[in-house]
Amino acid sequence: MSAPSSAGVTDPAGHSARRAWAAVSVLAVVGTLNYADRFLPAVLAEPIREDLALSDTAIGVINGFGFLVVYALIGIPIARVSDRGAYGLVISGCLTLWGAMTMFGGAVQSGFQLALTRIGVAIGEAGSTPAAHAYVARNFAPGRRAAPLAVITMAIPLASAASLIGGGLLAQALGWRTAFVVMGALSIAFVPIVLAVVGRRQSPVTEVVVAQPVPVSWWAILRKPSYLTIVAGAAAVSVAGYALTTFAPAFLMRARGLTLGEVGLQYGIASGVTGIVGLIVVGRVADRLSSIDPRWLLWLVAAMIAALIPFSTLAFLVGSSTLAVCFISLSYVVGTAYMAPSIAAIQRLVPAEQRATASAIFLFFSAILGSVGPFVAGLISDALKADLGAMSLGRALLYVVPVMHLTAIACYLLASRRYLREIVD
Repeated sequence: MSAPSSAGVTDPAGHSARRAWAAVSVLAVVGTLNYADRFLPAVLAEPIREDLALSDTAIGVINGFGFLVVYALIGIPIARVSDRGAYGLVISGCLTLWGAMTMFGGAVQSGFQLALTRIGVAIGEAGSTPAAHAYVARNFAPGRRAAPLAVITMAIPLASAASLIGGGLLAQALGWRTAFVVMGALSIAFVPIVLAVVGRRQSPVTEVVVAQPVPVSWWAILRKPSYLTIVAGAAAVSVAGYALTTFAPAFLMRARGLTLGEVGLQYGIASGVTGIVGLIVVGRVADRLSSIDPRWLLWLVAAMIAALIPFSTLAFLVGSSTLAVCFISLSYVVGTAYMAPSIAAIQRLVPAEQRATASAIFLFFSAILGSVGPFVAGLISDALKADLGAMSLGRALLYVVPVMHLTAIACYLLASRRYLREIVD
């Protein structure tokens, strides 16, 4: 079978276009399970906080800083294995680990025990996303990658909706512990499908670059200014996105009076719909415009964030619960739709044998810096709670989200200035 063609690539052992798209669909489901397990403690933050007697700062550390630091550190070594073609083996192994650790989360009796299970989930999830990105780069031509990456990234809004609706309703009916066990079991059950469709491994790619010599060391990409500024922009988006993901359900419950079930249905449906539509539109537009000028992968992200900043601000100021749900959901689009064009952009900065590693480094810095978001938001909320009460969390998010979105715009525009001269493929 032959892979989708791309100039300069000799790829006799790649998957056919039909199988590659089938694998993308499977990887989208894997990503959905990945992010659903990641989002679940944030969705259930209020009952977990009350049951285990935790502060907002503790929730920010467990669901944000602690989780993301481990996720970032483990991702790069696992990605090196993925770059040898072991996509299916890496993803299925990671799926098994994070599913089991999510199930163990349903039995914890303290915040420390919950943190340990979340570290296990972080280790499992760390290797899955870079391997999926490398699979796409391995089996799709450079000008055709944003669309499949957008499909895989669609896992984020799908997982948000699934964890909010399913986890919220299940937790309200049977308790948050049962929700953990059920979500973890679903991940483990999907492992055989990954091995059957994605396969265990593919042979390494032999790529001939005519335009310019490739970097001889994996860390050479860190010398590229455009790569560093893309990473900085993505990190700013992550700071806002992780703060929003960690605390938005709790904000809607405390400040806007919604129940856990109402948050699950209303916010779950709204964020799922806006996230999916945003990904589809941005993915298709990114592929079309980047075929004219690759810098559109960066310009499009900056334009999208600029258009949504008003909603990122108003979300925490309006008094209506309905408007708050809608505006938070629109702000949430930034944290999902930026990913596909950003990954497509960095994949063009490295040779084939370094693509999973490039994604892992990208995710490393996004996670390490992004982990500051929930931690700082939790600290600000706890500091303001004596004066503002239930409104302290909304004020904390107002200080974090719009400011980080403005920072991201500046970084993506700066990255576009040197991007063309640093492209490899």
